[in-house]
Amino acid sequence: MVKKVIAIFHILLPVLLTAMDIGDFYFEKNLYFEAVTEYKRQLYFNQSGKQDELLYKMAMAFYQAEQSHLAEDPLIEAITNSESSMTDREGLKLLATIHWDNYDYEAMRTVLGILSSQSDSTRQNQIVYITAWTYIYQANWQQGVEYLKSVHFTDVSGLIDDIGNVSTVPQKSRKLASLMSNIIPGTGQLYAGDYQNALYSFLLVSSVETSIIWNIIEKACFVAATKYMFLFSRYSRGGMKNLARKIDLDNVDRIGYYLKDVSVKYPNPVDLLQSL
Repeated sequence: MVKKVIAIFHILLPVLLTAMDIGDFYFEKNLYFEAVTEYKRQLYFNQSGKQDELLYKMAMAFYQAEQSHLAEDPLIEAITNSESSMTDREGLKLLATIHWDNYDYEAMRTVLGILSSQSDSTRQNQIVYITAWTYIYQANWQQGVEYLKSVHFTDVSGLIDDIGNVSTVPQKSRKLASLMSNIIPGTGQLYAGDYQNALYSFLLVSSVETSIIWNIIEKACFVAATKYMFLFSRYSRGGMKNLARKIDLDNVDRIGYYLKDVSVKYPNPVDLLQSL
């Protein structure tokens, strides 16, 4: 009985809803891929005559389904096709947001440039502020500050000072960590805060190193050389690479956390983008 009701519902649904509303119905029910299928059907038959709107809705469905890479093509098509509509601007904003989410700041700046050319002076000033943040998150502090200097819609002097203080964020040295580990295995990892690998390196590398020294004392040089080439060098080099990677990632994270704390004091670039 339930299956019959569902079947009848699907038969009557196109009758109860207009062509475009079917896709919107699925979208509102969080059935995003079903919505995309319906929007594609509408595009194929061109039933609505609103190509840009359908392409934008299709992109929004992909974006809400966390498939932002699939949203880019319909957005680009909507923006570059011959149909001109208010949806073009919304498409540019969504495309810029997707680039922000994907940390593709260069592509985002290209989209922001197009948005700026279609905006009044007030919005252009806001776009400059957003652009500044794309450089800041790329660690291009100087370029970011240069953009901030031309922002007038908010007081950015404090932000410029905060960006200038990035150099005071504690950073750990790869060279020092490497030197420490070469002297006493595991101490570099301990310095980097990688306690598990510090113990692993101390026990494994130290034991291999000690056995090599003992082989040399016992004049078993061939055994010592074999251990050095196939055990010590392998574990030591691998440990050093992991140590360098750990320090680099932690240093980037510290700057990221600092910038996150700074950003909450100033207008949020994404919120500003949505309001353009």
